[in-house]
Amino acid sequence: MTGKNWSELLQPIQAAGVAEAIVRRLGELLGSGILLPGDRLPTESELAGYFGVSPMTVRSALQVMRNYELVETRRGRGAGTFVREGASTKLHYADEQSPTLEAFTDFTVWREAVSGEACAIAAAASTPEIVAELRELAALADAPGLGPEEYRFADARLHLRVAELTGSQRLLEAEQQIQDFLTRSLANTGQAPDSTKLKAQGHKPLIDAISAGAPDVARARFREHARATVDVLVGLGYLSAEEPEAARA
Repeated sequence: MTGKNWSELLQPIQAAGVAEAIVRRLGELLGSGILLPGDRLPTESELAGYFGVSPMTVRSALQVMRNYELVETRRGRGAGTFVREGASTKLHYADEQSPTLEAFTDFTVWREAVSGEACAIAAAASTPEIVAELRELAALADAPGLGPEEYRFADARLHLRVAELTGSQRLLEAEQQIQDFLTRSLANTGQAPDSTKLKAQGHKPLIDAISAGAPDVARARFREHARATVDVLVGLGYLSAEEPEAARA
């Protein structure tokens, strides 16, 4: 994302649990890497306007997020509500909610449909300027020695930018949900994958396909990238083939 258009990111809430829906939306923006540590949120009154709710409802939602150490509110000079350092480490599923192999495989099918098509559209409309930007983002995501949080958000920025290039707001929102799911699912996996040794986990083949203006190839390269993620998670023991006991009960 090149900037934050709050009026597009924060739409009016239509849900039974309004404060809870606000927590979810802001949490998704954190999980997708659109909101980063140090980012300042709009004021309570501004958030109320974007969400179409009362300031009191926004205040309740922000208090929940403060309780979970996702944001902090500062007083005095430089006052405001900011995303806390390490907030993404607080975004994870409880052990009994962690996705199983079956659930993550189903998610990957959805991811291929959304993100793979975004890559195909980007390939069809690629220009030297777009390719240069994507190569720069890919280099940041594939840089050696990244910590888990650094890699997760660098990877998210690349895929969100590809989605943004399609010009579809719905597709971009779907990509945000995908990146949020990945952040929460991968929160406990430790070190980022070494893309110099795990080729499909790197982004060069995908960006090469977009650069060549080859939609079908770009779609296929993304499919390999997404399915390789499943293989790595299974191989490292982060995805269980068994449903949790609570789910079978």
